[in-house]
Amino acid sequence: MDADTIRTIAGLALQRSVRCESAASSDGLSRLGASRALVQFARDLNATANELEREARKRKRPR
Repeated sequence: MDADTIRTIAGLALQRSVRCESAASSDGLSRLGASRALVQFARDLNATANELEREARKRKRPR
């Protein structure tokens, strides 16, 4: 999987977390802490994407 795809998934997770927080009628996910978990998941995915890009730059660098 490439870094852009991972960032897209992270963005979807963040969108879902916002929906959990702003839902007037809680669907149970916010009660169970899903919003916090989704935010953390998105952060982890972004860190993974950054690491993938860093590794790709290392491989492309001439020696």
